[in-house]
Amino acid sequence: MSNNNLMKKIRKKQFVKVCGAFDVMSAKLIEKVTPSFDAIWGSGFGISTARALPDAGIITMTELLDAVRFMAEACNIPVIADCDTGYGGPTNVAHLVKKFERAGIGGICMEDKIFPKENSLFKDGKQDILSKRDFVSKLVAAKNARKNPDFLIKS
Repeated sequence: MSNNNLMKKIRKKQFVKVCGAFDVMSAKLIEKVTPSFDAIWGSGFGISTARALPDAGIITMTELLDAVRFMAEACNIPVIADCDTGYGGPTNVAHLVKKFERAGIGGICMEDKIFPKENSLFKDGKQDILSKRDFVSKLVAAKNARKNPDFLIKS
């Protein structure tokens, strides 16, 4: 399914099936073994833990970009990148969108948490979120940086 087809389903509020991957092999398995998935989720948790790191914003934007770009190059369905908190403020997010879109990624998802974030699976984890104003400014920066309206920006 092309990113265009994925966005058509989303715009029509149709059910979209997405499965998480942490490297190229897991992405290819998702695509080949379960062809009913509409997209691959480039899981920040999975990519971090595959490198023996906690899901705490330790991997860099370029490390995540490399991981999801390899997935996108190997697969025929869109890859959506879990970009944690966006790797900084609005300017960083705009840069991220340009890089990920140029790399052929189908879209990004950002959390509204304050950096450094804690994974929501931690028992008694601290889940501090940005102010509405600060998070909206990141979303606006992402939208303004996007060239293709079919590049998914999700929070």
